[in-house]
Amino acid sequence: MALPHDSNETSYLLPPNNEDWDRQAIPDFVYGQKDLMAEGIQWPRNAPGVLEALPQSPFDAALCSAWKQRVELGLFRYRLRELQTQILPGVVGFVAQLNVERGVQRRRPQTIKSVRQAFDPEQFNFNKIQPGEVLFRLHREPDLPGTLLQEDILVVINVSPLEWGHVLLVPEPARGLPQRLLPGALRAGIEAVLLSLHPGFRVGFNSLGGLASVNHLHLHGYYLAHRLPVEQAPSEPLDPGGHLHLLQGLPAPGFLFYTRGPGLDLESLICRVCRATDYLTDHEIAHNLFVTRGAPPGKTSPSSALTGVRVILWARKSCFGIKDGEAFNVALCELAGHLPVKTSQDFSSLTEAAAVALIQDCRLPPSQAEEVQAALVALMSQKEQ
Repeated sequence: MALPHDSNETSYLLPPNNEDWDRQAIPDFVYGQKDLMAEGIQWPRNAPGVLEALPQSPFDAALCSAWKQRVELGLFRYRLRELQTQILPGVVGFVAQLNVERGVQRRRPQTIKSVRQAFDPEQFNFNKIQPGEVLFRLHREPDLPGTLLQEDILVVINVSPLEWGHVLLVPEPARGLPQRLLPGALRAGIEAVLLSLHPGFRVGFNSLGGLASVNHLHLHGYYLAHRLPVEQAPSEPLDPGGHLHLLQGLPAPGFLFYTRGPGLDLESLICRVCRATDYLTDHEIAHNLFVTRGAPPGKTSPSSALTGVRVILWARKSCFGIKDGEAFNVALCELAGHLPVKTSQDFSSLTEAAAVALIQDCRLPPSQAEEVQAALVALMSQKEQ
C-alpha cells in the first residue's frame, strides 16, 4: 500500500477553513514497484464498471476522496451529475455521453497557431490555479526505473470535468513547459493507469493543434465506467521488432504501443513513444495520445483479457480552436471511442455514421499519413539512448 513520507497515513483533504489552504503543504502520494498492478484487472462480467462497485487501490481512494471533497467545496465550474450515456448502434461501439455544461462553461481555449508554440506566462497556466485545486503530488520511490528522469507531477482537478475523477497531471508547473510530451510526464500517465484498480481509468494527451486548450504541459486522467473500442481492437505489426502496430477497425487508425507493465519494457516503450511524438511535433503535425489497459497486439476478440497497457498515438490534421457547431470535437477521448456530446438534440440524433464522419474529417491526407507511418517505422529501429 502506498504511504506518505514519515507517516503511517496521510490526508488528501483540504482543511475546513479555506484561509488555511494556502499554508497547507501539498501532500505526496508515494508509490513503488509493488503498487503498480499490471495483471488481474478486468471488467465485471455481468455489470458495468461502476466506480463504487469495484475495489479501490490506495491511488483510487486518494484521488476519489479528494476529488469528491472539491466537488462539495464548489471548486468546479459546474457540479457533475450522472451523465446520460448510450452505446451507439453499429460496429464501432462508441460510448456517447451528454455533457451540456462542459460545452457551455469550460474555459475558452487559448489562441494556438503552431504545434511548437512557446509557453506564454501571460496566458492562463497552471501556476494561476487556486491552491485547493491541487489534490496531491505523485512521488516515485527509488525502486522504480527512470527515477532520475522523473519530474514532480501535480495531480490537479479539471474544473470543467468530462467525467468522474477528471484530473490533470501537471509536471513541475513552475518550469513553464509548453504542451509537448516529455518522457517523465508519459511515465507518470502510464503509472497512474497501473496504480488504479479500475479498468476504466484512462490517461491521455492532446498536442497543440490536437485540441489542447492550454499551452502548459499536462495530461488528462479520468474514470469512465464503460469499455472502449481501443481496448481490444485488432492490430497488425509495422516494424520487424514488433514495437509498433497499426490499430485497425476504428474510424481513425492509430499507432499502437504495448507493454505488459513496469520495468525495462515500460522504459523502452516510453522512449519509443516520445521519439514518435518528437517527430510529429518537430514536423508540425498535431497528435493525440490515449493510455488504457488493453489486450496485447494482434488478433483480438471482445473477450480478450486486459493483460497490459495500450498506448495509442494518432497523427491528425491540425485544428486550432473549438468548432461550436459540431456535436463533439475530436481529441483524445473521441478518437478512443468516448464521445462527450454538447447538446441534447445532437445526443438524441447522433448516429455511428455521423460520428465516424466527424472523426475521419480529422485524418491526415493519405500521402501524408503514409509518410508519417514510414518515418515512425524507421524511428522504431533506433536504439534507446
